[in-house]
Amino acid sequence: MYYGIYGDIIAATENALVSLEETRELLEYPEVQADKAYYLSILSKYNDLKLLNDKLDGLKSALDEEKAYEDMLLEASSDGERDVIYQEISSLKILQTKLAHCLADMLGCKNIHERAYCRMKLKEHSSKIGVALFELIKDDLSLRGAKIAEEYRGIAKGGYTQEISFVAEGADVMARLIPLVGAHKVYVAPSKSEEICIAVTPAASMPKVDERDLKIDVFHSSGAGGQHVNKVETAIRVTHLPTGISVVCQDERSQLKNKKRALENIEKKLRERSEQSEKRRIEADIYAQHSQRNTAISFDGASNTMSDTRLKAFSKVAFPLTIQQFTQYINGLMAL
Repeated sequence: MYYGIYGDIIAATENALVSLEETRELLEYPEVQADKAYYLSILSKYNDLKLLNDKLDGLKSALDEEKAYEDMLLEASSDGERDVIYQEISSLKILQTKLAHCLADMLGCKNIHERAYCRMKLKEHSSKIGVALFELIKDDLSLRGAKIAEEYRGIAKGGYTQEISFVAEGADVMARLIPLVGAHKVYVAPSKSEEICIAVTPAASMPKVDERDLKIDVFHSSGAGGQHVNKVETAIRVTHLPTGISVVCQDERSQLKNKKRALENIEKKLRERSEQSEKRRIEADIYAQHSQRNTAISFDGASNTMSDTRLKAFSKVAFPLTIQQFTQYINGLMAL
């Protein structure tokens, strides 16, 4: 199964669990049980592997459950029903990130390479604070070696920035961005407030086509080809078995050239299909996260301060933070 950004950590965990059954059997050997110290060391190893297996099962289950909810979206008949599904998908993504990082810690991995898409929605009076927050986010990720790409800024008719989006790729980028998700209050006047909405979702790389999933048929061409038409099998049909997508190429006189073009076309069709699916998934996830209100984060435009009730040290601090303060802030949120 394709597990997206968590494929590597899942594969590493499965490799580490190869000895789970063997370790369990060792505990039943009389000679092992007779040596208390040896038995306890084997028991400790088994318990560690069992916990690792439980966390892995939890991650796979959360990924499968997300897929099930995405299928349910196709059958949802009302906005209310879709909102509930979006919220469940968003919660599952947060759980997936926590489980993946737990597995990394247990395996002794320092980092997980991730690819994340982040989108910020800003209002007129909260735009200045939102832009400053974005610069801090970008600087924090860049200092950790992450690549920032596909940066976009949407400008409203009033001249202020109303939307910012970007893709970050590097170590632990999802883990550093997820604590900032939600619609955060920005107090712009004693009786007026706006929101800065932040959403983060995995930005999956397009999966490569597995040649084992392709069926290639050769047959007589009915198109151009001169003397070779209907005499030599030059036409190629390539079918992607998991999706049923099929392409035929018979314009070239060479079977090799037709095959090359057919493979290029099937890859293009599969890439377009994956991109459309990924776009729908991202929009659903962004919608759900932007609806998360009453978060722990808030900003006061009058006093130029920010607060996060999750960390005492950041209950009310001057904003914008320095990059050192912001890094400390994110590190603290990740440790919760």
